[in-house]
Amino acid sequence: MKYHKLKAESLKNIFVHEMQEKIFSGEVQIGEQLPPEREMAEKMGISRSLVNSGLLELESQGFVHRIPRRGTIVADYEKNGTLQILVALMNYDSSRIDYPLFESMMEMRYLIECESARQAAERITVEEAAGLDALARQIGEAGHPEDALEPLVLFHYRLTQLSGNTVYAMTFKSFEPVVTCLTKRFLELSPDLGRTEVLHKVLVDALLSRDGEKSAVCARTCLEQGIGALRKQYKLKEG
Repeated sequence: MKYHKLKAESLKNIFVHEMQEKIFSGEVQIGEQLPPEREMAEKMGISRSLVNSGLLELESQGFVHRIPRRGTIVADYEKNGTLQILVALMNYDSSRIDYPLFESMMEMRYLIECESARQAAERITVEEAAGLDALARQIGEAGHPEDALEPLVLFHYRLTQLSGNTVYAMTFKSFEPVVTCLTKRFLELSPDLGRTEVLHKVLVDALLSRDGEKSAVCARTCLEQGIGALRKQYKLKEG
């Protein structure tokens, strides 16, 4: 049996993840003051410098506030959340994403990806369209729904890149862990890969026709397939 040495960075990540779980689970309450760093280090069997480094990262993510001469306080992440908190929340328990937050995320995707499609139609090359078509084909040929996850997410990321707007692509990339989690859930709920392939191929054809408005509509139709399935899940929960 092989063993791998744990690096300091790995231990820090474990500490950060554990603290996130304590906050999400309610074991550590919003507004609660955390123990001093030395005490936390002793209880968790790690160095004080690792605790300090981990708390700095948690602060940058919006989980805690560090107040001079007072200590570290758990922040109200629900009111002052960051994208990093959203990703951590979905990794902890994606079912905790409530319907209004889900709708807000989907509205963001509509705005970015439909506009990306509109702009991509003005500049896409035959080679770039062939790349998108190949990804759509991989989706349809996937032997199992989970095998379609990577090409499906990559298709939509490439679409934002082809818009020529670097901010659209950067926004999608920073949001990619959340998109991946939701796409995986869609594939588990409604894995009609044949229809998914067809919808994405229709989008590629629209892009090649240089019709920006049609491309935007096709991009929205692609998104609505997955979003519709996820909406049904939320309605079943509420019912």
